[in-house]
Amino acid sequence: MNYWLLTTEYPPFHGGGISTYCYFTARMFAGRGDEVYVFVPDEKVRDYRIEVDEPGLSVIRFNSNRNNPGDALGYTARLSYAFADIVGKIISEKGAPDLIEAQDYLGIAYYLTQFKHLGYDHLKNIPIAITLHSPAFLYLEYNRTPTFRFPDFWTCEMEKQSIRAADLLLSPSRFLADEITKYIGLQGKPIEVLANPYASGTPPGKRAYVPNKVVYYGKLSPQKGSFELLAYFQQLWESGFEHSLHIIGGTDIVYQPEMRTMGQIIRQKYGAYIRKGMLILHGKIKPASLKDHLSDAHVVVFPSIIDNLPYAVIEAMDLGKVLLVSKQGGQMEMIEDGIDGFLFDHDDPFSFGSRLLEILALPQATIESVGENAFRTVERKYSPAMIYSLKREILLKAIGSAEKGNIFPFLHQEKNSISISPAPGNLLSVVIPFYNMGSYLQECIQSIWQSTYKDLEIIIVDDGSTDPASLDQLGKLDPDDRRVRLIHQSNTGLAHARNNGATAAAGAYLAFLDADDKIAPLYYERAIRALQKNENVYFVGAWARYFENSRAVWPAFTPQPPYALVHNPINSSSLVYKRNAFLAAGLNDPKVGYGLEDYDSVISMMEQGLNGVVLPETLFYYRVRNGSMFRDISREKLLYSNKYIVEKHAAYYAKFAPQVINLLNANGPGYLFDNPSHGVNISVSSQKDTRLTAKLKDLARRNEKIKRFLLTIKKMKK
Repeated sequence: MNYWLLTTEYPPFHGGGISTYCYFTARMFAGRGDEVYVFVPDEKVRDYRIEVDEPGLSVIRFNSNRNNPGDALGYTARLSYAFADIVGKIISEKGAPDLIEAQDYLGIAYYLTQFKHLGYDHLKNIPIAITLHSPAFLYLEYNRTPTFRFPDFWTCEMEKQSIRAADLLLSPSRFLADEITKYIGLQGKPIEVLANPYASGTPPGKRAYVPNKVVYYGKLSPQKGSFELLAYFQQLWESGFEHSLHIIGGTDIVYQPEMRTMGQIIRQKYGAYIRKGMLILHGKIKPASLKDHLSDAHVVVFPSIIDNLPYAVIEAMDLGKVLLVSKQGGQMEMIEDGIDGFLFDHDDPFSFGSRLLEILALPQATIESVGENAFRTVERKYSPAMIYSLKREILLKAIGSAEKGNIFPFLHQEKNSISISPAPGNLLSVVIPFYNMGSYLQECIQSIWQSTYKDLEIIIVDDGSTDPASLDQLGKLDPDDRRVRLIHQSNTGLAHARNNGATAAAGAYLAFLDADDKIAPLYYERAIRALQKNENVYFVGAWARYFENSRAVWPAFTPQPPYALVHNPINSSSLVYKRNAFLAAGLNDPKVGYGLEDYDSVISMMEQGLNGVVLPETLFYYRVRNGSMFRDISREKLLYSNKYIVEKHAAYYAKFAPQVINLLNANGPGYLFDNPSHGVNISVSSQKDTRLTAKLKDLARRNEKIKRFLLTIKKMKK
């Protein structure tokens, strides 16, 4: 099997759960004769580098900004785009794999699955599996982080969309599989529950331990039950419990409600116990030193309020330690209470203390027996040989039935209440609304003729032009060229021009293009391919590159509620449609006004279940010029048009009212932002992160001192 694994964490950079999973999984496959490529971002690499880790296993380290997606996308979206880009690069060099597996965390497979479902040839018939580890949309909730604030909102949406779009879903625990389905409609797509592999060590035998030494092993965070654990110990200490709690793990997780690290909070609240030596913070340790830190523990506690199948638990069991773990998470599935560990219940406030005291009172023979059973459980449940056999069977089944369906996996799509009959033929009608744009018309038309899609006609709808130079350009059109038609109308506006052009069009497909804009040669070919591949897709857009007065790239996003209801995420003035769908639900409403007619059209189609998608590459060119209709729009005009749109589609907005309100509360008015992958600052004005800010945030993620410094400044500014 040619097996590719995509991950953000891989040794030697990390010792976390995802990293550990990828380490053992890659070696599990390579050790049994499969060819394995692990893809991992590495900012120390300028472009990309392939390293042979061991026979059959190569690691591809790549720079996440190698083709400059950071010019258009925020960090996590850029990372996802970079994964799709490097996968395409390696496929072009080495051929396609049998299967690609990616983590759910950060939505790194978002663009990869988008490219596949949009019909890009290099991913054709390659199954994409998503392994559920630690999705942000679930874990951020438990850490009390606002999930509607950009860019976290978009990261969560990418994760959900990746899961929804995968050909195969794998989960190490039944618990996490059940939690995921509360957030995402998987429409009958099964989740295969398969434990993570782990190569166990030597049997623990008889080992000395320090009586009453209690160790918590894991980072301090709300999801890990850190607050609850310390509250339990405070009760115990106040009741006369004389023994210390040792905490081994990072303390630099930021607790968002207080904008302080967990370490800062714990040191302040429990400082008295720290000074007495009752609470000992050991900080982060290297994975290689884990055995030294846990070997003399009497009991190791794992109080998570949500978790998957934590490797920390497996590692402690493999050392033959006695564990006390909570029932609130996948770790409960790892322990047989009283046999190879012990369980407590957060829902019972006395459960933790009573079970801990029960364990500490056990005779040494029982402690050794439970530890021996824990070790044997790891051997039995997580051995790579057994996991490989089960996983290979699952993957081969996925490879043999790679999804060849014709349904795009939207997270949200209304039930189609309109019967849309497919139009015959493949003709594309390109409608150009025209009003006094003579100096740009030929450039626009030329870009259409350069299209690789050749079965097309052009319809120019003159909206009562008065400029002599523009009329002269219209007069130069070849009357004998049957591919070009000219329609005249009185000056009734852009909406009427688009509608009249669409009505007059003969094509099965329809596109609009303003007279001062252009398209890339591949746009129409790839858009129509996506329309033909997916029967539930009715319009297609693309990323836009500005030209003339700007050279920025605007990355459009597949329109989905709730985001699409607060801001237009797509190049709506230049979309490609199934023409009958546009005529049925997308006609422009002249009452909207001020250039937002096309945005209203997108919402109208979505409301009727006629969804659209975005090709994630720059295929449309938008001219930024002084005096353009949209550049002259005022805040008052935007407010008027948006009010009209919301009231017109009130029933549709009502379905997503809580999410829409949360987005607006978290990020400000929709007209102030245009890219959900960037953070915004709504205290005074809306601004995306600068490159310097992004670099500082990246440094802060890796350096606790810098993180504390930046948090202090942020609190002072408030």
